[in-house]
Amino acid sequence: MMGILLLVKIGWRNLWRNPRGTLLTALALGLGLTLLLISLGLLDGSHEQMVGNGVRFGTGHVVIQAQGYQDTGSAELLLPARVVSTTGEFLQTEALKPVVRGVSPRLLASGLLSSAANASGVSMMGVVPKEERAVSLIPQRIVEGNYLNDDQQSGVVIGADLARSLAVKIGGKVVLMTQAVQPPDTEATDAGGGEMQSTLLRVTGIFRTGVQAIDAHIIQLPLPEAQALLGAPDRVTQVAVLLEREGDSLMVARALRKQLTGVPVEILPWRESMPSLAQLFLLDEAFNYVMNGVVLAMVALGILNTILMRVLERRYEFGLCSALGLRPVQLGVMIIGESLALTAISLALGLVLGLSAQHYFATAGLDLRWFFHSSLPTALVFDPIIYSRLSLTRIASSVGIVFLMAIVISFYPALKAARTELPGALKVF
Repeated sequence: MMGILLLVKIGWRNLWRNPRGTLLTALALGLGLTLLLISLGLLDGSHEQMVGNGVRFGTGHVVIQAQGYQDTGSAELLLPARVVSTTGEFLQTEALKPVVRGVSPRLLASGLLSSAANASGVSMMGVVPKEERAVSLIPQRIVEGNYLNDDQQSGVVIGADLARSLAVKIGGKVVLMTQAVQPPDTEATDAGGGEMQSTLLRVTGIFRTGVQAIDAHIIQLPLPEAQALLGAPDRVTQVAVLLEREGDSLMVARALRKQLTGVPVEILPWRESMPSLAQLFLLDEAFNYVMNGVVLAMVALGILNTILMRVLERRYEFGLCSALGLRPVQLGVMIIGESLALTAISLALGLVLGLSAQHYFATAGLDLRWFFHSSLPTALVFDPIIYSRLSLTRIASSVGIVFLMAIVISFYPALKAARTELPGALKVF
């Protein structure tokens, strides 16, 4: 034991025979860990923002809708008022209230929106303005005018691309035409299903999300106005639920299914209600793994190159140690000790630099517009600023992986040192 401690002590002193070289090497390896932490933080942050923005532009973390709506998208598959009220009351219980951020009932249909200049097919969303503000990002993306309010009986907010296509501005009049629906459990004489209905609306707000499919096709109007237009009083297409944490979506979905057992509804977490976003999520995770692998490979090659060069430069020293009686195993242990000490210094520097950069990107964010002379490709991102998110688990795992990798990599230079041949090593050129 004393022999091993002595070899470690000698290895530590060997590091500081050339302090400038040791510090430069440690800094270079520390930058590798810094790069890994920055990469993980930004990738996790972009992943979190992608999911957060996706669910707030879509159906929320959990959606309740009539049985079969996910497959057919039929406008006649509607939820009765009792399902909406039961859902709202259940989500306000003490067990679920802390995890639920907002609940918004919506009535969805397709229609034709026309102005004096043009007409365009749209996807209509009847919403309760106060509740929609807590669930959707559209109310936060109003660039002209104002969003809907609960006192409005009519009015409509439209996307910037749609407003440009129809050549309308705030206060302009548009006509929405759609087909009335007939829910399956209503009498045909009461519903008037299938008849074309139209209403005159005034544009109260224009939003810009950066997503062309939303800005050019989505419109929102008060829920009572939409229900009257479609001939479906007290009915909605879906109830969108936004949670505080994405990880609670499966738990909330299971609880709602248990609560609504026997009711013909489907309760889907966002991965099932928005499969395209889920696929993008998986693609993002795969890209994450590839990037992490590339960064780790760069760090590993840096460690191997540095330690191996230090060993090859000291062949004469190792030959002299062997001539004085130091066994090959002891030479190898000494090199491994030097490698671990150098790695420990590198990790300390890397943590200081990496966490400092992480703090900057977590507060100020990385503005992707720095890399583009014009606007960002809107089909790829929702927000041009990415904020870093790095958990303690990520930090600990990164440090542990780099440390274990350094241990494994140091065996090869240690083996080279242990196999130093005396005749050749002691030659002076």
